[in-house]
Amino acid sequence: MTLIDLGGIAAEPVTLAEAKAWCRIERDDEDALLARLVAAARETVERETRLVLVRRGFRLALDPVPGDGWIEITRHPLHEVTSVVAFDGAGVPTEFGPGQGVIERALGVEAIRVSQAVVRAAVNGAEIEFTSGFAPGTVPENLVLAMQRIVATAYELRGAVSAGMQPAIVPDAARVLIAPFRRVLL
Repeated sequence: MTLIDLGGIAAEPVTLAEAKAWCRIERDDEDALLARLVAAARETVERETRLVLVRRGFRLALDPVPGDGWIEITRHPLHEVTSVVAFDGAGVPTEFGPGQGVIERALGVEAIRVSQAVVRAAVNGAEIEFTSGFAPGTVPENLVLAMQRIVATAYELRGAVSAGMQPAIVPDAARVLIAPFRRVLL
C-alpha cells in the first residue's frame, strides 16, 4: 500500500499574519521564512497526529486489494472518494465511479470499503483517490495553538538550525496540546 499526497494546499491553518502576531514580528523581511516555518509546523502536527489539517487529495495504490474490500485509511478525517480504478491481469485500468468506494467510520477507525466488483477487477491492484482533511476554519484550536508554538520556537532557533531542518525542537507546550489527538495503537 502506497499513499501519495497530491498536494493542493490553498491556505495554511495558521496565516502569515497570525504567525507574525504570535511571534510579535512587525517587519516584513522574514515573511518567506515564516511561511516555510508555518508549513513545517503543519507537517509536524500532521505527522504526530495522522490528521490532515488542510483538506487535500491523496492517491492510495493497493496491490493486492483486500478480499473484503475494507481499506483502513491513516489520514483523517476522510472527506470523499473521488476516483476508483482497478487494474486487470494485463494491467489495463478500469475506472469505476466514486460510488464504488464508500467511506465508513466505526470504533474510531476510518476506512474506505470498495465494492466486490472492484475487488474482482483488481487482479493487479487498484488506485483510489480521495480527499481528506479539515475544512477551512475547522481545525481544532489546540492544534492551531500547537502550530503557533512550534513556529515561535523555530523562529527563535532560526540562526542555530537552517530553515530546511525546522522544526528542530517541538516545545513541550506544543506536545501537550498535540497529545490528545495522537492515535495510540495497541
